[in-house]
Amino acid sequence: MEAFANRQNVHTTWSNEIARWENNGTRLVVTALVLEEGDHTVGNVRGVKIDLSSGKVKDQLYLDEQATERTRSALEEIADAVGLSRGSVRPGPNGCVGAKEFWALYEWPWNKYHELNADFCGDASNSALVLYGRGKDESFRFPGQNPTNLARILASAINLLKEH
Repeated sequence: MEAFANRQNVHTTWSNEIARWENNGTRLVVTALVLEEGDHTVGNVRGVKIDLSSGKVKDQLYLDEQATERTRSALEEIADAVGLSRGSVRPGPNGCVGAKEFWALYEWPWNKYHELNADFCGDASNSALVLYGRGKDESFRFPGQNPTNLARILASAINLLKEH
C-alpha cells in the first residue's frame, strides 16, 4: 500500500483519525483511509496509515486491509503469550515478546514490505509496547500501553473501512 500511496496521482478520498497516543514526545497516530488513483485504473485501496514520531525521528507506514488484520492478530498473539488475557505479564527471556508474523528470519511474503512490527517489553510493574517499522532501526516506546490496546484500535479501523 505504501508504494501505491506514494504515487503522484493518488489522493485520499476518505480518512478518519482512529487513535493518537503521546508519551514524553513519542507519538502514534492511526488513521483509517481510502486512497484512489486519479486515472481510476486501479480503483480504491483501503487501509491504515500509521505515523510514528519521537523528536526528529519519524516513520510512516501504510497497511492494506490484509496487513492490518494480520497485524491485529499478531498483537493479540503477543497479548496471549504474555498472559494479558489472564491478568498477568510474563515477558520473554530478553524482556520482550513479539509475534511470529514480525520475525525477520521467517520467509514471510510480507517481510519485503515496510509494515509495522511490535514487541511488548518489561514486567507487570514497568511494561511498554515498542513499535517499529520493518527494516528500520528506530523504535518508538509507549510505556503503559499494551498489544491489546493497539489490536482494538486496528479492529476499529477495519470496521470503519468496511463502511467506505
